[in-house]
Amino acid sequence: MEYLWPHPVSRKEQQKVTWAVRHDGLIFASGYYAGEPETGPPAWRDADPREYTIQYVNQAVQRYESEGLESLLNYYNSVASFEGEWYLFATDAEDIYHIHPLLPRLIGTDIKDVRGSDGYELGEELAKASDQGIWVEYLWPHPVTLKEVPKVSYAVRRDGMLFASGYYVRVDDPAGQTVDYVQQAIDYYRNNGLEATIAHYNSLDSIDGQWGLTLVDETNILRVAHLGKHLIGTNLNDLATRSDRQIGQEMAAITEEGAWISYIFPNVRSSETLYAHSWGVRYDGLLFMSRYYDDQPDVPNEP
Repeated sequence: MEYLWPHPVSRKEQQKVTWAVRHDGLIFASGYYAGEPETGPPAWRDADPREYTIQYVNQAVQRYESEGLESLLNYYNSVASFEGEWYLFATDAEDIYHIHPLLPRLIGTDIKDVRGSDGYELGEELAKASDQGIWVEYLWPHPVTLKEVPKVSYAVRRDGMLFASGYYVRVDDPAGQTVDYVQQAIDYYRNNGLEATIAHYNSLDSIDGQWGLTLVDETNILRVAHLGKHLIGTNLNDLATRSDRQIGQEMAAITEEGAWISYIFPNVRSSETLYAHSWGVRYDGLLFMSRYYDDQPDVPNEP
């Protein structure tokens, strides 16, 4: 089959050729991108987030006007429509969600019923959008941890329908906040002991926006892994990336002086490729680590 599909680097639609076959009733498929390979950084990497948000929403409106509602629904309800942290959420003329690829459980519900954890009626505010467009600031789940963080969204009406997207407010010093989060975890361990630390940091209450703890004991066994609870009890040395980089062994080599390790982090919720920048420190033989996520491959400077 030949069709258009977003390129994994540029996220722009490009001609793709896929071979598929059935076996035991299942479909197995893979494909390649035709034409010249995409090069260079993605368009959103250095873009102004407000300008890119408007551009992203306008592209969705243009798709609706040129290809119709069915094309809009099929494309923007799939992970193929994500561009970095940008995705579309949209309602019909009655304010009922019909697009939300990050939280599809919202489809079929009224946007006006959506409130933040702080009680802010963000859905009511977004529903006030007209064909002139409005901006709304509120708390919303982070695309990696699903813990609420500040977000700014732009919404506009076309044919009564609401088209909207947004971006997450940038943290001024994410590397510094990562280091501070790890130090807070070490302080918690000093004051409360190992078992209390394991219990606390394995709970959702310990997650602060995109920050959570990974804790490894003296034998390099994972005791806390907030994004991969299935890994708890495994040996850190056995962990590797999809490119066979022995990331676990690199982390296990971290000493009391601390170190940064950066690696590719595929976000399974959006198909977005992020870089996880992890700061780790050994204390009392234990390894405390946390990380932040962005689209920049560079390793942060030592604190």
